[in-house]
Amino acid sequence: MRINKNNLRLFSLMFCFLVLISCKKQDLPAKPEASAFSAVLESNSVVPAAGGTVNILISTQTDGWWISNLSANWATVNRTYGSGNFKLPVTVKANTSGVKRNVNLQVNPTFNLPVVNLTINQDN
Repeated sequence: MRINKNNLRLFSLMFCFLVLISCKKQDLPAKPEASAFSAVLESNSVVPAAGGTVNILISTQTDGWWISNLSANWATVNRTYGSGNFKLPVTVKANTSGVKRNVNLQVNPTFNLPVVNLTINQDN
């Protein structure tokens, strides 16, 4: 079967036309925008030598966040990321070392907002 140039052009134009009319505007959700962000220790940042829990209050509406640089094995969180407002407990094990200790951690917001650095101290 032989296809001449005119038929090929006509077929190409019809194909392009079909592609164009099949592409319709879609109603996409609104692009997310950054909201206010804060992360603070709920109470005193000093934990007794016997151990305990310190809460981080994260306020960010619907934006996301994640925890980084929590490098001490004696302080742990049960969640390292999330979104929205959240009360994040940091569990601190008993200090049997005989010296005061501290741990730094970062709460990172989405949208390239400034990182919040927090320090938790523990008595000896």
